[in-house]
Amino acid sequence: MLIQFIIRNFKTFKDETKLSFLASNYDKERLSENIFEIPQFNLKLLKSAVIYGANASGKSKLIEAIDFMRELVLNSSKESQINEPINVEPFKLNSVSENLPSFFEIIFIIKNEMYRYGFEATKQKIVSEWLYHRPKTKEVELFYREGQKFEIHELKFKVKDLIENERIRPNALLLSVAAFWNNKIAKKILEYFNDKLNVISGLKEQNYIGYSIHKLKDLKTKSKIIDLMRNADFSIDDLTPKILDIQSLPSDIPKEIRELIESKMKNKNAEIFDDVLTLHKKYNNNNQIIESTNFSMNEEESSGTRKYFALTGPILETLKNGEVLFIDELDAKLHPNLICKIVEIFNSSITNPFNGQLIFNTHDTNLLSSNLFRRDQIWFTEKNRYGAASLYSLSDFKTDVVRKDDNFEKNYINGKYGAIPYLGDFDKLFISESNAI
Repeated sequence: MLIQFIIRNFKTFKDETKLSFLASNYDKERLSENIFEIPQFNLKLLKSAVIYGANASGKSKLIEAIDFMRELVLNSSKESQINEPINVEPFKLNSVSENLPSFFEIIFIIKNEMYRYGFEATKQKIVSEWLYHRPKTKEVELFYREGQKFEIHELKFKVKDLIENERIRPNALLLSVAAFWNNKIAKKILEYFNDKLNVISGLKEQNYIGYSIHKLKDLKTKSKIIDLMRNADFSIDDLTPKILDIQSLPSDIPKEIRELIESKMKNKNAEIFDDVLTLHKKYNNNNQIIESTNFSMNEEESSGTRKYFALTGPILETLKNGEVLFIDELDAKLHPNLICKIVEIFNSSITNPFNGQLIFNTHDTNLLSSNLFRRDQIWFTEKNRYGAASLYSLSDFKTDVVRKDDNFEKNYINGKYGAIPYLGDFDKLFISESNAI
């Protein structure tokens, strides 16, 4: 469960930026199903959040920030990173910030225990790093690092030998190295980043469609995916993964790739799928069903169908295990009504009993008038005249400015909440050009 994510000096975000899933007190009686409670910490958390903003205002960069943190935690201990610079990008439009480290911190819950973990990094090194544990009410420091100096809670976080043997490289995270050497707490946190915190792009479904294809092998999951496709009005009755035919590979495919594929397929437990066959009803001229026919997902289905199918695997996995799913550009290629249904699935206690969390950005303002979100679930990114982005929630506004029964869509489009593009006079561009002729 995700409670809070904070960044500073990363890409377009110069100042501290906080995305919080703590439910506000403004909407106590409104859309109560959109929140869930954590009694042991006296917390109420949101099940979903949506981010709006003009183009190039920071919506995608915020999701890139959580993805960067996740990837660094998972990979910085690998030997391949020994001489590699850290792939972090500070805010470049300020002469001071471009030489300062970038800051990342996340607060989350694993198995009824709360953790707060963060670090500061430049391209050359980890400047600082910290981990705090809150099993009940009191937060305990497990370690704090400044450069290559470490303060460790030796009873609760046993990594003294790693430090004494200088196994923590300047460009590696202590957390990652400790997990590699089987520290129990560090391993548990890395499992959270790997299994519970997921980031995908709504524009690049090819990166995860294979995940959904492999989910079709489980009959129970396959049934749910088919139900999701049917209810989305795609007229698909069945889905069958199609195993890659080695003989159909292009003749000009690199030899190394062909050999890799062949070696994997020789393993009896390994299957490589390259397509999905979708089953459709066929009718005669009297609109009577006469048979069924298969279409190729890759060649014959629409781009929207392919994207929605690709999303079904990550969505079902998030709901099943109470995970966190960030989606950049969720609305791309999909109808607004379908996006509404996806959000409804996450907000419902019936379809989301384990409190999976969905965070996405969009330009689809229809969602604001659909009674889907509380004010604290609606976020905006806005860039100032100096190129720095900020993030704020609709619940940050005073109640006399934003009321719970306001028309959020109309007010947003009219600029009442900011986070919209301020467009120039396009006509003048063409008028001046025609006068020149």
